[in-house]
Amino acid sequence: MVQFEDDIRDRDRGYFARGERINDRAGWFSGLRRLFGARREALIGILAVLFTATIGGLVIRDAVLATSKDKSGLRRIIANKWNDRTLAFPIDGTDSAGRYALFDVVVLTKDYGWVKGSTSELERGDTRLTAADIEAEVLAPQLRQGLGSAQELIAVGLASQEGQADAEIQRGGLRAQRIAEWVRNAVDPSIPMSTLNLGQYSDLCSDCETDDTSWQRPFIVIAVRRADPETNIAEALRAALSDKENLPSPDRYSTFAIAKYRK
Repeated sequence: MVQFEDDIRDRDRGYFARGERINDRAGWFSGLRRLFGARREALIGILAVLFTATIGGLVIRDAVLATSKDKSGLRRIIANKWNDRTLAFPIDGTDSAGRYALFDVVVLTKDYGWVKGSTSELERGDTRLTAADIEAEVLAPQLRQGLGSAQELIAVGLASQEGQADAEIQRGGLRAQRIAEWVRNAVDPSIPMSTLNLGQYSDLCSDCETDDTSWQRPFIVIAVRRADPETNIAEALRAALSDKENLPSPDRYSTFAIAKYRK
């Protein structure tokens, strides 16, 4: 009897032990289900948040891009103000091989520009600038400092819509030469210098300002800030200037000729 009772107790202990092991396994599997279920729910939640954030980012990006373009799709570039009359417009572009270049298009405000028909004189409103005025106002310390850090400089010459095309293209070239001369004397002469002749303004339209065309012949110097090795600067610059609302796009002028400046 004692042995039987011992056997019963042993058997019961075995049943109880197996039951505990089964319960332990059930609890373990239940814990796994809860753990991975919670992780799955968390993962789904994280993915939902990332998806929402991605869509939101795209919407914001599209909204920003939309506000930076006019109805024709042209982009408006926001300028950095060097002083009360000098603005620098950062633009970038790539050449036909995909090599990248970054530029600053440095422009004097609308009050300043070339005297109509002249290749040697600038004006402020209706006042012609003297050599001392150009030194103090145009080649101001902020412009000298800003251009002095460039890898390369490009003096830009252009002409307004009046006159014969051939004569105005020649005038644009002479204006580029004159700007290069002024700037060469104001910055480190070791900085490579080129000229860009854009020729005559040719994008005539009924809605454009025609009474005063001085805005078509501004004072412009372009600083090359960075460029990949062997970049075709002319191609990259043309791409960078294209489709810009508030810069002289090549599509709105009659030519695009870059040449090395030699004093």
